[in-house]
Amino acid sequence: MGPDGQLVGWMLPGKGLLLDGLDKKAVGITREIPYVYDYSPFARKRDFFVRRFRDLHRSEVGAITTYDGIINARANGKARDFAWQKASITTVAAFWYDTWVAVGTGGVGTFLGTTAPTDRALNSASVGALNQGITDPAGSDKSYLLTLGLASASAHFFSLLIDRHIEGGNYRLSVDPAETTGTPDTVTRNYGGGAGVGAALMATVTVARATPGAGTWILNYLDQGGAAGATPTLALAATADPVNRLIAPGGNTSHPFFPLAAGDYGVQQIVSSDRAAALDTTGGTAISIVQPLVWIPNLNTANVYAERDLPSDLSGIIELANVSLVTGALSLLVFANAATLGAINGFIRTCQG
Repeated sequence: MGPDGQLVGWMLPGKGLLLDGLDKKAVGITREIPYVYDYSPFARKRDFFVRRFRDLHRSEVGAITTYDGIINARANGKARDFAWQKASITTVAAFWYDTWVAVGTGGVGTFLGTTAPTDRALNSASVGALNQGITDPAGSDKSYLLTLGLASASAHFFSLLIDRHIEGGNYRLSVDPAETTGTPDTVTRNYGGGAGVGAALMATVTVARATPGAGTWILNYLDQGGAAGATPTLALAATADPVNRLIAPGGNTSHPFFPLAAGDYGVQQIVSSDRAAALDTTGGTAISIVQPLVWIPNLNTANVYAERDLPSDLSGIIELANVSLVTGALSLLVFANAATLGAINGFIRTCQG
């Protein structure tokens, strides 16, 4: 310390005195004094290592992991928010429906209709994706889903936002034996654990089952590890399923997805569709591999805006997986509670960083 108790610097054991905030020349000392060190060289080295550590830390993390990170990204021009809408389609209460082909944001989606069936991989550029036209991340950034909100002119039990990895058609319900997918595509987006982990199978009716028959339907697939798998042998109910409804094997209309084989927890590829007699006289489906992202209850009330705020939930924010900086095709499934789906208006907040 100085004579009045002011801080002069720090005694460094075995090194000497490091001056605090000044160099010797600042107080008129123009010659070297052994074991007395100027502040400036120390400050430059300190700043260098602070920057180096900060950059190293950022490269290791490489993602937004805190609420402050969200605020910083959105405050620095990396908010990507968008309003979306879908027109009403005809429904029946207590069945799941697919809004992919409904008029609205992203355009009218289409399903492949070739026979034998083929499939294709989808992403944010695909017609029908709710996020079509929203800027994908760049550089080392990733994209994060923050909120999902919606309101509908009709009551809904549930809505589910999905990333539609792959869709294929036309898998017919009026033929036997199996129809094999021509040159099948494989899931590439990774939501954690590997591409296809957590992905599910669903079938959207594209040709109405006007005169349905009973019998079973099995979907053959490659599981999350690329091994052959098949859905359990479940009865396909003799239900006159209209276009846009999701098929409910085993009569379980409350769940949109096919059960997988024991031990399987994901899907990478659609291999074939095996419809057993008795056969439908009509009926065709598009089979999709999808990633469930956000479930949202609509409080069973029309014209009420409901929103899931993911950062405040236990699950936290959701990374929208990308391949070569292109994110997936966002789409909406709805568990209906009325004769029509009602016009749906929604809002999604995202950020990148």
